[in-house]
Order: sequence, then C-alpha cells, then structure tokens
Amino acid sequence: MTVTTLHNESGRATVVRSSEYDRLAQLAASARERCGAVAELTGDPGTGKTWLLTTLAEQVRREGGTVLRGRCAEAEAEAPFHPLLHAFGTWRGEGGRIVPEAAALLDTLGATTCTGAMSFAERRRFHGAVRTALAGCLGAAPGQTLLLLLDDFHWADPSSVHLVETLMRRPLEGALTLVVAYRPRQVPLRLRSVLEHGAELGTVGSVRLGPLPLTESAALLGDLVTADVRRLHEQGTGNPLYMTALAVPGGGPDDTGPWSHGGLGARLLVETELLPARTRTVLHAAAVLGDVFDMESAAEVAQLDRAETCRLLSDLRTRDLVRYAGTDPGALTFRHPLVRRAVYETIDSCWRASAHRRALDHLARTAASATRLAWHAERSGAETRPSDAGVLAAAAHDALHAGHPAEAAHWVGATLRLRRATAGDTTPEPGLWQPVARAFAATGDAAGLRRLGRDVLGGRQDPRARAEAVAFLSTAMAAVGHGEDALGVIAAELNGAHGADPVTRTLLLGQAQLVKVIGGAIPARTDVEALARNAGYEDPVTRGGRLALLGMCAAITGDTRDAETPLRQAAHALVPGGPIRPATPREAAHLLVLSWAEAMMGWYEDGRAHAGHALTASRERGDVHMLPMLLNTLGYTLYHLGRTADALSATLEARATADRTGRPDQGGLADAVTAAAWAIQGRPTMARYAPPHPVSPSIVSRTPLNALLFAEAALAGGDPQRVVALLLPDGDVKVSEPVPVLAARCYELLAAACLRTGAETGDRIEEWAVRAQRAAAAVGLPEAGGHASLARGHAHSRAQRWDQAVRSYEDALGLLGDTGPAAARARDHLRSATRGGVQGSPGGLADLTVRERQVADLAGEGLKTKDIAGRLRISPRTVDVHLTRVYTKLGVGSRAALARLLAGTPG
Repeated sequence: MTVTTLHNESGRATVVRSSEYDRLAQLAASARERCGAVAELTGDPGTGKTWLLTTLAEQVRREGGTVLRGRCAEAEAEAPFHPLLHAFGTWRGEGGRIVPEAAALLDTLGATTCTGAMSFAERRRFHGAVRTALAGCLGAAPGQTLLLLLDDFHWADPSSVHLVETLMRRPLEGALTLVVAYRPRQVPLRLRSVLEHGAELGTVGSVRLGPLPLTESAALLGDLVTADVRRLHEQGTGNPLYMTALAVPGGGPDDTGPWSHGGLGARLLVETELLPARTRTVLHAAAVLGDVFDMESAAEVAQLDRAETCRLLSDLRTRDLVRYAGTDPGALTFRHPLVRRAVYETIDSCWRASAHRRALDHLARTAASATRLAWHAERSGAETRPSDAGVLAAAAHDALHAGHPAEAAHWVGATLRLRRATAGDTTPEPGLWQPVARAFAATGDAAGLRRLGRDVLGGRQDPRARAEAVAFLSTAMAAVGHGEDALGVIAAELNGAHGADPVTRTLLLGQAQLVKVIGGAIPARTDVEALARNAGYEDPVTRGGRLALLGMCAAITGDTRDAETPLRQAAHALVPGGPIRPATPREAAHLLVLSWAEAMMGWYEDGRAHAGHALTASRERGDVHMLPMLLNTLGYTLYHLGRTADALSATLEARATADRTGRPDQGGLADAVTAAAWAIQGRPTMARYAPPHPVSPSIVSRTPLNALLFAEAALAGGDPQRVVALLLPDGDVKVSEPVPVLAARCYELLAAACLRTGAETGDRIEEWAVRAQRAAAAVGLPEAGGHASLARGHAHSRAQRWDQAVRSYEDALGLLGDTGPAAARARDHLRSATRGGVQGSPGGLADLTVRERQVADLAGEGLKTKDIAGRLRISPRTVDVHLTRVYTKLGVGSRAALARLLAGTPG
C-alpha cells in the first residue's frame, strides 16, 4: 500500500487515506496507457479532497509530469471557463513566460462568453478549437503527460461543465488526466448528471471520501488528543477537519477554542463570506437557536416573515450549510456543530443577546424543554429577567435526572449567579445544589465538588446556612478521600467574614476535626479537647459531635474510663428520646464517629444501632459517599455480635460503594471484615488474601485493624502460621497495632496461633499471655479482659495445666459473652481443656475449623449426612469430607464415638 501523509495544523505528518490515494493515483497512471482519463473526487467539506489532489500533484511532478491546477469559486461561478483559465494561466516555461500552447488555449477560451448561448454548429466548432488547443498543450508537456486538477468544481460555470462533458464523450489522444473534485451535496444537477453518465459508460473513475475509520482517526489525531479518541471520532463523524478542531484544547462543541481564530475556523467560515445580508441574518438566527432548529423559530429570531425565511433557508440547504435533521419533519441542523459554533462566534454580541431573548420567549410558548430554554436564558445578557432563575433551576433538575451531574452543576451555578445579580443577598436552598453534590460524591468526583462549592459559597448569605453548606461540602470531599480539600474549604470560611460569628465558628471548628476522621485520619486529642472552649455557642448536634470525637480519641488512646461519659452524652445529644426521626447529614456524620468509637469500646449493640440509624437516613437522601464507612462500621459490629450473614451483606456492599466513591482504605477494611465473616461461616479461603490494597499515608494507622481481621480469618480457617505472619510481619516481638483497645485481642490471637502450631513459636506463648494481660489492664475493658483470659488459658493448655486452663476459659466466656468469634473460640478451648486434650494432637476440639465443628455438632446430634447438608447448605459429599477430617483430628472412628465425645464435654 502506498504510504501517504497528511499535515494537520500542528505540522505533523500522519498516514491517512492511503487506499483512496492509491485508487486516485491508479486512475492517473492509466492515462499513460490509453487515451486520457477523467476522474471525480467527491466528499464533504473537510474530508481531504484538496489534500489528496496536492499529494497526487507532488507525485506526478516527481515522475516528470506536468500538473496544472485550477480552483472554482462562488464569486466566479458565472465567469466562463474560470477554473481552466486559472489552471493554464499559471503554466510557465523557460524565462518564466507562459507556455505558448497554453497561451493559445487561453486565447481560444477567452474568445467566447458562454457556450450555452451558441448554436449547435457554433458550439461544435468552438469545442473543436478547444480540443485542438488542448492537444497542443498535451504535446508541449514533458513526456506528453498532463494532469489537470479542478478543485471545488461544484462552483464551476456551465461552460466548464460542458467542456468536461465533451472530454468525457470524446477523449483526447494522449496522456491527459482530468480530475474534478467537488462536494456531492452542492453539485449542480447538470454536473451530477454528466458525471453519473460518464461513470455508467466507464469513462469516469470515481473516488469517494467517506468518514475515516477509527484506526485512521487515531493516527490523524495522535498527540493532539487529550481525550478519548473514540469520542472525538464520533463527535467529528470521522471528518478530519472536525476531529482536528475538536482535539484542540477548548474544542468542545459548546466551548470557544483557539482553533476558531486560526486556519480551521477560517475554513469553516469561508463559504459564508458571500452570503447576502438577509441570508446571513437567518444563518445567525439558526446559530443562536442551536444545533437543531425549525423554520418558524428561525423566522421569529431573525424577525423576518415565514415565506422569506423559508426561501433563505432553502438557499442555505443548497449551500450545505444546513441540512434536514432527519429527526422530526421540518427540523433542520447545521452541517456539523462546529460549523454552527464558528458562525455563532462571528455574531455581534448585542444582536446575539437580543436574539437569545427572542428565542427564549418564542420557545417558552412552544413548551420546549427546560434545558433548551436555560441555554437561551443564560445567554440573554442584559435582557435576563429574575424569572429566568426558575428556568435554570429546572434545567439543573432535568440534567441531574438524566445522569449528567456536571451539566446540572453548570445550571446550578447559573441559577445562583442570576439570583445574586437580581436579588442581592441570597442563600441557595439545599434542595437546589445538594442533589448535585451527592451525584458528584457518589462517583468520587472531587473536582466537581470543588467547582460546585465555589458557586454555592459565592456572595453574601445567612451565616448559619452558609456554615451548614460548608459542613455538607467538606464532609462529601473528605468522604471521597480528599480530606485536605475539605479542610481547605473550612479554613477559608473560618478566615473569611462569616468566620467571626461565634455559633458559625464553633460549628466549623468541630467540622474540621470531623472531616479528619471521615477522611481516614485520627485528630489530635488536644485539638478535640480545645473545642470545649466554645461550648457556650454549641447547638445540640455540634455538642453531640464534639463529645463523640472526644470519646473516640479517649478510646483510641486507651483512656476508656474517660471515654465512657462523653460517648453516653453524645448518644443522648445525637439521638434524643421521643419519636425516631431521620438523622440529618451532620447528625449522620457524627453518628459515624460515635458508632465506631462504641465499637472500639466493645459496645457492639450500641454501635450497630447508631450506625444503622445513620445508614438508613443516608440511604434515603442518596448520600452514597457516606455508605462505605457506615456499612463497614455496621458490618464490623454485626461480625462481633455473631451475625455473620448480616455482616457479609453490609461489607460486600461497602466494598462496591468504596470502589465507586474512590475510597481504597474503606474497600480494604470491607475485605478484611468479609474474610473474617466468611471464615466463621466455613469459607476460610478468603482469609488467604492479605490486606489487599495499597493505601495513602493518611490512613496507614488504620491498616493494622485489617491485619487483625485477616488474622482472625486465618485462625478460623486453620492457618495459624499466617496469623503470625500477619501480626508480626517483621518478626518483631511487639504487635504494631497502635490502638490500645485492640492490643489484647492481637496478643491473644498470637497465643492461639502458637498453641495451634506446636512448633518453636509456641515457646513464646507465655510472653503473649503476659502482654495480653498488661494490655487489658491498661484499658480496663471487659472484652480486652476476656481476650487476656483466653491468652492465659492458651498458655495453661500448652503447659497441660488443665484445671487452670478451664478456669481461664470460663473467665473469658464470662467477659466475652455468648456471641462473637472470640466467644466461640473460648467455648471450643473450654471443651478441649475440660477433656484434658492437648491442642494439636488427635482429640482436640479446638483444632477443628469452624465448618468442621458445625458438621461435628450436627452429626453428634444424630443427623444424617443428607440432613446436615441441607442444614448447612452444602453438598453431601462435602459433609463426608468434613466428617473424615473430624474423625482424624479427634481420634474417633464412628458417629457414635463422636456423639459420646461431644456429650462428655460441657456447653
């Protein structure tokens, strides 16, 4: 295939239209082998006709041929033979003088005015003279090879068309190649008939330029592309000119880009230069109306009568500036949106604003869509009216309903600017802009939130309403992982004029600490304690939020006694007595902090209730950005309450929403709780995944909790070595978990893993038990004490001090309660210790996985394999596999022996 290149405005060469070029070059070469050739090159504006002619001309010149080129123009459409006069008039020989044979042809052509006025005999004699002169030109060409290129032939005069027809019917003897290039939609009927007849006779070869395929569009755009190539290809309809314009920065269909002031813009506008004044007015009216318009609307905007407007639009259709849209009868559109845009930018700004006002008033009477009306309202300039704000707000609602939050945000900003310009001090109602903010946050679009925030917080507003807006926006920004931006919004407000109001300032200072938590960081306890200085200006929600933060900081640092009172008070402030009502956005954010702090304290039922209350309200409002954190908190508490199926439902949804909102830290936590819950339900394979996703430095302090949950999953799945690898990744002697309330739990897991392995790591089991005891004493929580008792029982079991082990496990059960994974482990170890079984050898119940223990209990109750399979929703074959492993681990050989073993143990 011939390699052909096109140079776009950047000057970069690109390989395109190679197959079309090969076809055209083949037609030109065939003229050497027979008596001339005629070819037509057709395509819409911008498809590359002129470039192909230029490329062909360069090739023929390199081969020693002569190339003459003429271009038709609308201004010369009535001048006889003007493209041929232009072509042969540029043929120069030695000394820069016109070639004599070309001069003779020019004299012959210039001797007549119009062939259409000649009689048949006169026309025949004239064409004979022209043929003789052309033959002389062909003889004067080097190698007797002449390429005649006539571009934009749709503007050709009738005499030139007649001459082309003559050459088609009676070709010259010699290597003359005639190529006419034209736009098929603008070609005169006579020329179309002539060329189609020639194609039927085989005397005319055709090369038609359609849209570029996607691969060639990508090659053409190359490094110009800053967006998706496929999108540019579709918007540009595969047209090289349009795609190049769209690829320039600022080249979107509704933007003003630098391309409009360069060659691309000129090429789009050149065919409008000779339009009559009234035709131009109609064209401007159409450009104001938009990409699709109708005749009546154009007449109204142009302020012309319908009959004249219809006639002028017909002229514009003939020129292929506008076309039938093909959607509705009577609907018209520009050849391409870029043509409309280029025309629009040439319109006088004052006339354009008035035209938009006329368009708005007319379309409002026709029940046009809010979006279409808003486009005109926004551009009405000084003629904008206060009532237009309702149109803009309706357009924002429609765009959001259609799933276009960026467009909705644009209309929200236009609404707010109009209201401030016409009403002065206005406070945007939340119902206008908060749904748009929610849509941005639901997809993690922080940039969209920032742009919307600038519009919402512009101008003067009621200080309290403004503070509520800042709280909502900063919460959404932090929830999508942009905590620094959230803090920046709050800081700007505190440093502004509205920050002097004490109630507003108190709310925002508390909000600054809240967004740190939502963003994945832990606020400094001293900063939270300092909020109490402004307690006299707190509303109930602000007070409840401060107490929740204070209680969380105290719990995290291990001061659990200091955490109890503020957490109880926070719960009373945020969820007061009386009828239950949905939590407001601020209340839901503070309830998130409260529920997580309660989970750290081991108050799982309280945490579940508060997280569920906030989650319900957030779902109803569509606050998707809050769901990953609330669902993870809910799932974590349900996991500890022994409701593993409900926990899985919550965390699987948390993972999905975390991916959507751009929170990998919440996705990692969801995976950890999911793995632990699956292991409890007998699906330990999930535990083999390490804490899965890299996270930002701001949330590194939370990742050890993920390791702890994965370690619990590994232990439940019968993989004690992985427990040690997760909790002691560097072989250190101290657990890296920074939260004191969880330290005892980590040390107990290490002790349990050492008891299971029975290897050299078991020598450290006494150390883990001592560390668990110290960690539990430091925080003073019953749950931590239960883990310490469990760890002590593991140490006694390892030393075969069975009586002491039994007492330790009984103490653990008393502190841990009846539910949760730790309580289940305590019961299993208590059974083994009561029997005097040694962990890791046959007969140890604690050596069974969760699923094996479930199968063993049901078999011990006398259920058959089929019944066990139905109860646990697994296959009978899987039941038999589990039973075989149970028999091996417990040293029994039958169901009867298994039942006796289980009956002889307490619980």
